[in-house]
Amino acid sequence: MNNNAGYIIGAYPCAPSFHQQGEEQERDFWRQLADTPHIAGLEQPCLENLHPLGDEWLLKHTPGEWQIVVTAVMETMRRRASNGGFGLASSDEEQRRACVDYYRHLHNKIRAVNARFPGKIIALEMQAAPLAGNASVEQATDAFARSIAEIAHWDWDCELVLEHCDAMNQPAPRKGFLPLENVLETLAGVEIGVCINWARSAIEGRNTTLPLSHTQRAQQAGKLRGLMFSGTTQQGAYGEWQDLHAPFAPFCAESLLTVERARALFNATANDNLLFSGIKLLEIDAEASIDHRVAILRDGINALNKARQ
Repeated sequence: MNNNAGYIIGAYPCAPSFHQQGEEQERDFWRQLADTPHIAGLEQPCLENLHPLGDEWLLKHTPGEWQIVVTAVMETMRRRASNGGFGLASSDEEQRRACVDYYRHLHNKIRAVNARFPGKIIALEMQAAPLAGNASVEQATDAFARSIAEIAHWDWDCELVLEHCDAMNQPAPRKGFLPLENVLETLAGVEIGVCINWARSAIEGRNTTLPLSHTQRAQQAGKLRGLMFSGTTQQGAYGEWQDLHAPFAPFCAESLLTVERARALFNATANDNLLFSGIKLLEIDAEASIDHRVAILRDGINALNKARQ
């Protein structure tokens, strides 16, 4: 990635469609975002499609030069809400297979988009979700290894990147996915990198130092390919150590994510190794104006620009 070109923006939690608002508001939101500098592309979830209004809608209403990092996290969490066994690291074999089938859908989707627009989708962010309620890291690691052995052999035309989420072996986890050391151990022999999300590591440690430590660990393993910045809080509208993608401080007064903390991660990174870096931020107020939704993202972009100086 040309680090001067811009960032990958997880804009969807700020979009009006995230709060089930109408198409007119959605169009206005993307129009304003398209006029925003320093955006290289989008982090976009894929359920059935890449956007609630369909793939074509998203491609039509966003700049053609923007690239896409597809994330499996939203559909993974949606499915886990009704079946806690769904996941690549699930020791429930039937639900692990169901998750592998979902990744086959993603594979087909990515190939179709890239066939029409070569190089459009640059990466898929995967997540190592275990069977909820099964505390065995060993069983989850074994299940994840079986999923990876299969998926890694498909003919992908984008990079595969495992997004680390807070680990299952911590008290009161939010996502409760595979610990980073088990992820790195499983990925050692395959061409799949790792993305560190600032908030998800901070939530795991209930501190602001673990994101840096995780970044260094992934870097040392030769696996660091992405850095994404979401914030978390200890109080206020974004809750207590919740995975709700709080904006940077001081835009969000309670946020623990600061320019200085972002800078520390960039400083620990061999920038040449990064495929992408960016933000994923949430507008917590369902009634918020389009201007405020876009302002959250523009503030995040400005924060990253400062962090890179």
